Amino acid sequence: MAISNGFPEKIIHNLKEKLTHKKETLRPIATEPNQKWVPFTFFGPAVRKITNLFKNSSIKIVFSTTNTIQKQLSRNPYNQQNSSGIYSLKCNTYNKKYVGQTGRGIDTRYKEHIRYIKTNNPQSAYAIHILQNRHEYGPKNETLQLLKACKKGSQMNCWETMHIQHLHQRDLLITEQQVSELNPLFSYIDDTEPRQYNSSTVANATVRNTQPQTNSGVT
Repeated sequence: MAISNGFPEKIIHNLKEKLTHKKETLRPIATEPNQKWVPFTFFGPAVRKITNLFKNSSIKIVFSTTNTIQKQLSRNPYNQQNSSGIYSLKCNTYNKKYVGQTGRGIDTRYKEHIRYIKTNNPQSAYAIHILQNRHEYGPKNETLQLLKACKKGSQMNCWETMHIQHLHQRDLLITEQQVSELNPLFSYIDDTEPRQYNSSTVANATVRNTQPQTNSGVT
């Protein structure tokens, strides 16, 4: 049909070779009857060296990872009371919260905030809020909450920003805390994952100020 329509024989021949090659490439590879697949968690070059030992055997290697998106977005299955990570401090009078991060135990950081208040030292936005408004803070079991256990680093900064944004959009964040530019990705995550905030307060809260707040640089 191609020749009858005036196509050169060379073009037809090249096209036939390409189609034949593509068909051979897509043909499923026959597996050996005794072939086995073994999963390995890949965490570095050492795993690659080990799996290379099975090249000439009937054992085939498939690599997996533990650092999945689902695990990054899901809450920790445990509640470490004195873990490092993202925490919140509640104002008992105003019923709003401050969000912070620490690479040490959150108990240690809580004691520092309380010491700032008792010594009239405005070293944190939480201390400024309590001191300037003459509000009350409660005992640790009523005031301190671990929001996300994680290690110090860029990941911790992202978690802190996300939790600050969540509280800010629900009008549950103290006004003294600095809020960075709102990230729409954090809003999407919030729609797919329930948060630990007080449900009755969240239901009655209104998003009134969606513009970033600034202060004197105190965090």
